[in-house]
Amino acid sequence: MIEDNTSKKRIFYMIVLILTLITMIISVALAYYSFVGSQKPESTVLYTGTLKINYIDGVFIKDPILHPLNNINYNSKDSVYRNSFQITSTGTLDQTIDVNLIITKNEFYHNELKYALYNSSGTKLATGYVPESGKVNLISNTYLASNSETTYTLIIWWQDENYKLKTEMGSVISGRIEVYAKQIRY
Repeated sequence: MIEDNTSKKRIFYMIVLILTLITMIISVALAYYSFVGSQKPESTVLYTGTLKINYIDGVFIKDPILHPLNNINYNSKDSVYRNSFQITSTGTLDQTIDVNLIITKNEFYHNELKYALYNSSGTKLATGYVPESGKVNLISNTYLASNSETTYTLIIWWQDENYKLKTEMGSVISGRIEVYAKQIRY
């Protein structure tokens, strides 16, 4: 009789367990379908910024042929290193742009090489001396609206110092251009 009573209790608990599982499955299914049904089609859209960088003349600076010059401008092409690159924002968010010049090797005498960064209309945005190595921030936090583009031109030249011409011949410079974008949060 005791065994029969224990057997009945097991069956009862088993039925309760099965009914509880069925109730949980039905509840989870109803919750899921009511959640999915209440969502509006546009409520899960994520807006992002998309940036395309076209290094027209390449990203790396590798042993350009430089000749001593006194003055350069946006139209200088001979005896200088000239690199143009275009940044295009095709996303839905506005961005700020940072452009850096990373020098890995510069064998020229200190303050012999100079750089200038121009925008597409020929306006000089930055100028200075190329270091022996390290990072030079050319522009920082420059605004770029969504669905717009901008073009920059970097020019590096050998500043004419007559007394050092023979010692600087055969000197090497190498590096790269880096562009970073940060989305503007609203």
